[in-house]
Amino acid sequence: MGLRVTGYVAALLAVMMVAGGCKPSDSSAGPKGPKMAGGGEVRASVETVEVERGPFAVQGDYAGEFQSDGMAELSSDIAGRVIAIEANIGDKVEQGQVLAEVDATPTQQRVRELNASVLMSRASLEEARVQLGNLRSDLARKEPLLERQMITEREIEELRSQVSAAEQRVAVAEATIAQNEARLASAREDLRNTKIRAPFDGLVGERYVDRGTYVSPGQTIFRIVDDSDIYVSVRIPERDAPRVQTETPVTLRVGALGSAPLQGKIHRIAPALDPATRSLRVDVVLDDESVRIRPGMYARVSMQLGSVDDAITVSSQAILRQRDGTPYVWKVVDGAAQRQEIVLGLVGEQRTQVVEGLDDNVSVVLRGHEKLQDGSKVRDINSNAGEDASAEG
Repeated sequence: MGLRVTGYVAALLAVMMVAGGCKPSDSSAGPKGPKMAGGGEVRASVETVEVERGPFAVQGDYAGEFQSDGMAELSSDIAGRVIAIEANIGDKVEQGQVLAEVDATPTQQRVRELNASVLMSRASLEEARVQLGNLRSDLARKEPLLERQMITEREIEELRSQVSAAEQRVAVAEATIAQNEARLASAREDLRNTKIRAPFDGLVGERYVDRGTYVSPGQTIFRIVDDSDIYVSVRIPERDAPRVQTETPVTLRVGALGSAPLQGKIHRIAPALDPATRSLRVDVVLDDESVRIRPGMYARVSMQLGSVDDAITVSSQAILRQRDGTPYVWKVVDGAAQRQEIVLGLVGEQRTQVVEGLDDNVSVVLRGHEKLQDGSKVRDINSNAGEDASAEG
């Protein structure tokens, strides 16, 4: 009885399927995407942007500070009290000009003492040389007498020992003279250093001490600035460094001068990147030398890093990278996402040139790519928003 009921139920179900127009699934139709409750296919919500074609230029914008190679901090090499100040802030000075003077009295006394020591050492050397000469003459006169047995060998050995000792005294006297002369030269140099002189032509940027101040060796007294060779130093990030050349066009804007555009040129480029900051140092000078610039002023430096008359570009935010660093985008074709590897050209902050892998009039995913796979159906939220707005209208 149970078997008959089962067969009856199966036959009844088959009749109901035929009556309802249902057909067995066709495996050859391929896999279908997940279905929503209403029967529609689930689509990933993404935001897309269009690939554009046209002229494209990359401009680098950097901050820098004006500096001068001729900038020196002058300090005292000796300890002492400042007895004279000969220059002040803003004064124009010439190379070798005395700017300040430290009391030289103790140094002068040391020079006199060391000079006397040198004279005494020279006198001692002359005395030692005379003694050595006498002993050598005595030895030369008595050595022939040894063969005739008119003098003992012991006397000859004693003379030779005296000659050797005299030679040592001469060597010590010579070394003492060299030592005292070196000390005297050092003292004389200290005496010269009691006068603080300008190392080059320039301006007094800062004075740190007053007359009567006691200074120690190494203590800064003046800062001298040469304003004839001023440049602005900027740091170029690693991504822009390969495109910076000496002929790269440069525009500067100095806030202290009203930010009017000023033309400049690249003066020098560092041979390597700074390993700590991964940046390249570039020094820029103004074309117009009459512009009054002072070291320490800040400037915005713009550089033309490259331009293309006809370029395919895409939003830089849409570009992703694989683990090996290969760049790619998700492009949308017939409502489905496709991973597309690309080759980059000029790289800007907002847009980037694509030299291979994309054509214009193509949409790429800007946001919402986290769960995409090749062939994933997508729904552009921008398009849907537009459609919704039209429907409401």
